[in-house]
Amino acid sequence: MIDFNHKTKTFNLLSKSAFYAMQIDQDGRLIHMGMGHRPIKCEGPVVSGLYQIPNWIGNTIEVPCFGDLACDEVALKISFPPAQGAGSLPIRDFRPRYESHDIVEDAQPGLSPAHGQSTLVSSPRQTLRIQMRDIEYDFYVRACYRLTPEHDILEAWLELDNRTADTVEIEQCFFASWTLPFGRYLLTYLDGFWGTEMHISRETLSFGTKMLESRTIHTSAYRNPFFMLNRVGHAGYDNGEVFFGQLSYSGNWRLAFEYRHDLSLRVHGGYNPFDFQMFLPPSATHSTPAFVFGISENGWDGASARLHAFQRERLMPRAPDAPRLRPVLFNTSEALGYGLSQDRIISLARKASTIGVELFCIDDGWFSARRSPRAGLGDWTPSREVFPSGLQPLIDEIHNLGMRFGLWVEPEMVNPDSELFRAHPDWTLGFPRRPRTEHRNQFILDFGRPEVVEYVYNSLENLLSVNTVDFIKWDMNRIVTEPGSVCGKAIWLRHTEAVYSIIDRLRARHPGVTFESCSSGGARIDAGILSRAEEVWISDNTDPLCCLATQEGFSYAYCPRAMTSWVTSKNNQQTGRSSSLGLRFDVAMRGVLGLSVNLLELSEEDLICCARHISFYKRCRSLIQDGNCHRLQELDEHNASVWQFVDHTGSESVVSIVVRDHRSAQYHPYVKLKGLRTGSAYVGKDHHGRIICKATGAELMALGLPVHQKCDGMGSIHIAYSRTIHFRIAD
Repeated sequence: MIDFNHKTKTFNLLSKSAFYAMQIDQDGRLIHMGMGHRPIKCEGPVVSGLYQIPNWIGNTIEVPCFGDLACDEVALKISFPPAQGAGSLPIRDFRPRYESHDIVEDAQPGLSPAHGQSTLVSSPRQTLRIQMRDIEYDFYVRACYRLTPEHDILEAWLELDNRTADTVEIEQCFFASWTLPFGRYLLTYLDGFWGTEMHISRETLSFGTKMLESRTIHTSAYRNPFFMLNRVGHAGYDNGEVFFGQLSYSGNWRLAFEYRHDLSLRVHGGYNPFDFQMFLPPSATHSTPAFVFGISENGWDGASARLHAFQRERLMPRAPDAPRLRPVLFNTSEALGYGLSQDRIISLARKASTIGVELFCIDDGWFSARRSPRAGLGDWTPSREVFPSGLQPLIDEIHNLGMRFGLWVEPEMVNPDSELFRAHPDWTLGFPRRPRTEHRNQFILDFGRPEVVEYVYNSLENLLSVNTVDFIKWDMNRIVTEPGSVCGKAIWLRHTEAVYSIIDRLRARHPGVTFESCSSGGARIDAGILSRAEEVWISDNTDPLCCLATQEGFSYAYCPRAMTSWVTSKNNQQTGRSSSLGLRFDVAMRGVLGLSVNLLELSEEDLICCARHISFYKRCRSLIQDGNCHRLQELDEHNASVWQFVDHTGSESVVSIVVRDHRSAQYHPYVKLKGLRTGSAYVGKDHHGRIICKATGAELMALGLPVHQKCDGMGSIHIAYSRTIHFRIAD
C-alpha cells in the first residue's frame, strides 16, 4: 500500500511487514524519513510527518544530486550548457524540487523485457512516481518506487526528462540511493574469479566509501551486483534484521556504500561512472533499470527466500510452449569438445534418452569452420562438414527420441579467421591506429553500430526460423580491453541494451525457445538477465567440491530454479580430482540438473546409476526448482553444506547433505529442518528408494537430522560424503 498524507506531505510505502517513508520538506526536497519493520499491530502509516529529522539534510535527501551536495556521493551529476550572460562555464548544478506525484499500476523501469512473455505472477503492483524539476531549467527527474508487498521488496529507478532547448550531459547516474538506519554494519557480498565465482565475502564497513563494481562490459565474475547488510552482531543465518539489494542490469555497474562518522549509511547503485557519459537531447527521456531493495527479519536465509520468491514469481519469464519445470539437460561440451560428427552426436543422444535426459544441447563446434577455438565465430550457419544435410535431420532425430534440442552460441564475438571479420574488420571494438588485443582468438563486436546488432539478430533469427531449436545457450567469453566504439563512451550502456534487445526480439518471434546465460562461467548473472533467461551457468569449474562454495554464494542472491549444474567426468577437467558418481549427482541436483559426461564411455552399471539419479531428481524437481530453499549448514560451519527444499504446504521436502571431507574427531551436529507440519509423520528415502529416516515434522524441526560422519579413529582424512533425502508425509 502507498499512502500520502496531504497535510504533512509524507509518503508511506507499506509492505507485508516493512515500511519506507519519505517527506517533501518546506524547500521542496524529497527527504528520506526512515525504513525498517513496522511496529507490531501497526496496520496503517508508520510515519506521520510530525517527527523532525535531527541530522543534517545531506544525510537524508532521497535523490542526492551534485549541486545540493558536492562532497558526498550523488545519484545524479548533470551538466547544463552555459547560460546566457553567465560566461563560458557549464552549469554543473542540478537541484530537483517536488512538483507532483502519482500512483500507477503499469510503470516499468528502464531496460524491462520487451519480449512480451509473462511471469508466474502478473497481478498489478503499485508504483509511486514523484516528479521533480530543477529550480531553473525545464529538466525533470521522476523518482519511481514499485512495491512488491508480499516479499517486502521495493524497486526504485529514475526517469530523466529533458524539456530544455539544449542537449544536457549526464555525468553520473545511479538508479537509486538508500538511507539505512544508524549503526555499525556488516556487509555480505559475492566476489571471485573464473572458476571461483560467487564466493561469499563479509566485512565490517569502516568509515569512508566501500565500492563494488564491474568494468568489464558485462556483469563480471569478480563481483556481483548484490549485497546484504546487517548491524554488527544483530543478525545471522536465520535471525535478525537484514537489508538486501541487487541491480537489474548486466552492464558496467557500481555499488557504493558510503559510511560516515555519525554512523549513517547510504547505499548508491547504478551505472558505473567510470568512463561513463550520456547526452540527453531536447525532448529526450531516459529511464534507468531498477535497483531492487528489501528487508528481512529472518536473517540472511530470510533475505534469500524473499529474493528467490521475487525472482521466480515476478522476474523470470515463462515461455508459453516450454515445460513448466526446467528439463534435465545433456550438453556435448565435455563429451565431444570440437570433435563433432553427426554419428557421434546421435549415439550420445540415444544414450541420453535412455537414461531420462529431456533436453539435448550441442555446444561449441557445430557451425561454419569451427573445428577449433581459432575460427568461425560470427558465421552462424551449420557446418556442412559436420551436418551435410543441415541441422534439421538431426533435430528431428532428437525430437523423435523424446528430447528438446538446444544450441550453443556466442553472438557478441568474432574470430579474425571468419567470413564476418574478413568482410567487416571495422565491426569490432578498438581505437583507430592503435593495437587491439586478440584474447581467446577473438574480438568483441561493436554493438554501438546498429548494423552489427541487426546482423547478429538476423543471423540468429534465421537459425531459429530454419531449424526447430528449443533452447539457446548464450555465451560471452572475454572482457573488453580497448572499448573504442562509433558511439564513444556510450558503448558501456549500448552493449547491454543490444544484448537485451536481441534476446527480447528472438523470444517474441519464437516464444517456445528458452535461454541460458553463460559468460566464461558465471560472469553474466544478475536480475536483468534473469528476466530474459530461464537459467544461468554459474561456473566452468564443475568439480563438485568446488561447486559447493559457488552454489552457496549463488543461493544468497539467486534462486535454485535458475542455477544450471552439471555432472561431468569422474576425473574433473578443471581440478583433476576424482569424485564418485553419487557425489557429482548430489551436488548437481541442487539446481537445474545437467550432464556433460561422455555417456559412450560409461559402463552399463554407471548408466543405470545415472538413470536412477535422474528419475529421483524428477520426483523431487518441483521442490528444488519452485520450493523454498534453506541453507541449514554452510561450508564455514563444520566443513559441510546442508540445504533443504520444502514445498509451500510443508507436505514434502528434500534435504541435500554434502560433507566436504572428514577430519579426526570432527563432529557434525544435527541439522534442524524447517517448514514441515509438526503433527505429520514423514518418511525420508534416498535415490534407491531405501528408507533413511522416519520421524514427525516436530521431531525433524526440533531434534534435527544427523549429518553423517566417517572416521576410522586413526585421525585420517576421508573422501567427501553426500546424500540426498526425499521426505514425504507417510501414507
